[in-house]
Amino acid sequence: MNNPLIKKIIAAAAVIFILYIAYYGSFLPLRKSQTFIKTLKGLQTIRSYEEFEKAFSVPINMPSPIGQEELVRNTSNIVLNLLQRGGGNPELAAALVDFLERYFNPILERGRGMSFEQNLYILGAINELAFFQTNQVKYLLAAKNHYSQGLELGPRRPQFLYGMFDIYRIEGDIPQAKAIAERILGQWPNDTRTKDALAEFLAKSQAPVQEKQ
Repeated sequence: MNNPLIKKIIAAAAVIFILYIAYYGSFLPLRKSQTFIKTLKGLQTIRSYEEFEKAFSVPINMPSPIGQEELVRNTSNIVLNLLQRGGGNPELAAALVDFLERYFNPILERGRGMSFEQNLYILGAINELAFFQTNQVKYLLAAKNHYSQGLELGPRRPQFLYGMFDIYRIEGDIPQAKAIAERILGQWPNDTRTKDALAEFLAKSQAPVQEKQ
């Protein structure tokens, strides 16, 4: 180790390694998050889906070893808010869901992660809203699939219980709606909203039969 050349090589390698860690571990994530924040600040100026896609694709497509999942999920929260205020524009709803799925699919394919259940829930909620705005069954089926996966991972999580309660009522599935309502009320017996929603659903479902009699 007394060889000056070897010491210089080791020192140079150490510097390169430190620079590598700084670049990939600090600079790239920081640049990605700063660009996303800048995009958020300009959200009010966006007037079309094309402008939205162009703006948000920039930070999402930036390379970074960390931060991609969080950024995609933050974008999905924005999409959820846009759909809730979207006024029922089916073309916009379909485009926004397609945009998100391009980035969420690789994350879901891993099938794991600290926020995996949260990802499933928000995708379920977005697809449920897209179904109401487009009346396309594929979005209802996607919402059901995401909620079902979430319920398997977290059988007591309210987001998925209430999500599946919505789905079964939309489908007109009386036995499953009653069963999931019982699970909800088993945990929250004072949930009057679920009791009322179930009663209203059952009344509407049974009304045609009573009229025929």
